[in-house]
Amino acid sequence: MSRSLVYIILLSIVCVSVSFISLDKGKMQDVTLDQLFMSPDQYHGKKVVTEGFFFHGWEVIVLCESLEYSGYAEEHLVPAGRVIWVEGEIPQDVYDGLNEQQMLGPVERFGFVRVIGKFEFGGQYGHNGGYDSQIIPIKIELKSAPS
Repeated sequence: MSRSLVYIILLSIVCVSVSFISLDKGKMQDVTLDQLFMSPDQYHGKKVVTEGFFFHGWEVIVLCESLEYSGYAEEHLVPAGRVIWVEGEIPQDVYDGLNEQQMLGPVERFGFVRVIGKFEFGGQYGHNGGYDSQIIPIKIELKSAPS
């Protein structure tokens, strides 16, 4: 009888532990881009919530720290600082709400966004494998740019 009780208690402990591990895997973490860049291994394979500047141009679809003037055309903006490749589609209403510029070729779009997605690090992502990290969006929302 006491042996059965010990097995039941051990089985209960295992079940509770597995439940907490499963819940933790699905948990999303609010992180800044700086945190992602400082400790990418810590967030690899996890769902994250972050904010940054989204830029969609010719062979460039990234989330970046900031935008800066390119110097090639008046008022032409390009991604600046550290960047993460964005893999996958974004909602049409978000795409349509982005700022638009067409100064050096195809139309480019940009804006400040909040992204919920799976972060990956340590591979070769994006155009020609030129990025060491990517985010696969689950949800993207347009936000007002910080002042």
